[in-house]
Amino acid sequence: MSQQPEMSQFGKPTGAQGEYVGWLMADASRAVNSWTISLLGVAANENVLEIGFGPGVAIQELVELSPAQFIAGIDHSEVMLAQAATRNARAIQNMRVELRLGSVSALPYRDTSFDKVFTVNTFHFWPEPLTGLAEIRRTLKPNGLIAITTQPRWATSEQMVDEVGGQLVQWLSQAGFGSIELEKKELEPISAVCALGTHR
Repeated sequence: MSQQPEMSQFGKPTGAQGEYVGWLMADASRAVNSWTISLLGVAANENVLEIGFGPGVAIQELVELSPAQFIAGIDHSEVMLAQAATRNARAIQNMRVELRLGSVSALPYRDTSFDKVFTVNTFHFWPEPLTGLAEIRRTLKPNGLIAITTQPRWATSEQMVDEVGGQLVQWLSQAGFGSIELEKKELEPISAVCALGTHR
């Protein structure tokens, strides 16, 4: 496909163009996904939720490399659900992974369901960030960890990346998370930032 996909496709991939975007994201996001997973420090018997799993690359890595007991994911794109389900078919069959169509604003899970929740390159697409963060707090266990990672490819300088990181920290603080930390990793074409917070 020679035509560049529309930017809206990266927020909610649809149709044939959305399928193409999914494969682009699978390649482009591997490094930042791996870094985020390393920051989570997933332990045995923990339940993990990914918000906006896209083509399912991070969930696949969690299945293969982490001792997580159960891994769930929600995404609002039917195209991404199909791609991620194909990529993680065996883990879904073994009931270690569950993927659902849904929104961060209304998570289809009970209170205190998860030990860790993370999202990569989706936060800037959320229509109501504080609503989404409140939902995540609801589904996190006490002392559960949230990780919000963004590699702002629109940024033209590292200063802009740092400003994005500061915004993430501010959102977590406003949403009531504690022990907030900001991590940064040099990547190409621009660095990524990850804000981590604890459900207190």
